[in-house]
Amino acid sequence: MSPEASIDAWLESLGLEVVASAGASGDPAFSRDIIVDGDRRFDLRITIAWVSGVGCLLWAYYGLEAMEIPKRIYARMLRANFDYAFVKFAMTDDDRPMLMTELPAAALNRDELGRSVARLAVVADRLLEETAPAIADRGILPDWSDRQARNRRLMDAHRADVVSAMPEWEPPRPRVRRRGLIGRLMGRA
Repeated sequence: MSPEASIDAWLESLGLEVVASAGASGDPAFSRDIIVDGDRRFDLRITIAWVSGVGCLLWAYYGLEAMEIPKRIYARMLRANFDYAFVKFAMTDDDRPMLMTELPAAALNRDELGRSVARLAVVADRLLEETAPAIADRGILPDWSDRQARNRRLMDAHRADVVSAMPEWEPPRPRVRRRGLIGRLMGRA
């Protein structure tokens, strides 16, 4: 069976629910949208698009529509293009950040598709705090502490392989809010 005819079956076997689709699996181009949870970043919507003669393109709309991305955040996203092999940040025509990866037709199989989805989730996890102003209104991240990841099996199966091709990383330490000058002068905590 050809890769384009197998994508829907692979998504199902990877435990990924299709939430939107365009085109049929036999068409020269079609897409499937899924929602993925990483370890720290939840509700990452990923579009998986097959284009005959090109291969499989995966992109995650990394931030909200119509958000102003501070230059330092955009610069961090561009730095991630260098730091993380196989993924790239780009901006849409309406200045919405996207995290992307691609697979040539010859390399497309179930495991490579799973690794590619996991790769996008891992990078989104790693850059969560640094890119918060691009993700959430006013840079205030939702409280996801009680959430259970919907695709734990996929992440457990592919995380080690994906992370082995990435630079070392540790979650950032929580920032301690410093008192301002007025607070210090008035003796406030």
